[in-house]
Amino acid sequence: AERRIGWFQVIIAVLLLMVHLAAAQVQIKYFKTGDSLVLRPSVSSAITSITWKHEGYIAAEWIKDAVDLEYLGDLKGRLDLNLETGVLTVRNMTPADQGVFNVEMNNKVLPDAFKAQWIQNLDDHHVEVTATCGFRCGEEFNGAGPVQYFWKKGEAGPWEEGERMIAVENTEETRRFRTFTCKAVNPVSEKESKPVFISLIHRNT
Repeated sequence: AERRIGWFQVIIAVLLLMVHLAAAQVQIKYFKTGDSLVLRPSVSSAITSITWKHEGYIAAEWIKDAVDLEYLGDLKGRLDLNLETGVLTVRNMTPADQGVFNVEMNNKVLPDAFKAQWIQNLDDHHVEVTATCGFRCGEEFNGAGPVQYFWKKGEAGPWEEGERMIAVENTEETRRFRTFTCKAVNPVSEKESKPVFISLIHRNT
């Protein structure tokens, strides 16, 4: 009977751990060099103590009437913690600041977790339309994180989301637009190409 109770307790502990892991919400926060990273935890009551950790190391800590607000570690000098909202701001971010931020509030570890991920500014990449059997928007954006592509037909047409490569047929309707323009967008920046004339692809078809 004791052995059965022991196994039952183990199973309950495993299930509780799985529930805790499922409840944890890891938000990816993209940034480019020089950005300010703003981390907003879920706050449901007045804050009496708060500890922010970066990659497991304490970055900021405060305990009401016991420990004055203190900043620690490699981020010291670039941190700002709002004691009313719990919001942590990290200024002048660099690639070395990537990693996971966790917060403990009122002696409880919150399910909020933030993964800071550096990506390149699209200004560092060439964005131009090139013609093959269709139009292609820009180069391979390595290191730029998730990139979305938008296309505009003509000078005043609306931006429409699409793929990096689009097929353009030599039709009367297509020739009406005269030009195509593309725009690449990632979470921290965007860059637009120069318009390319439809006649360019007609020469390649």
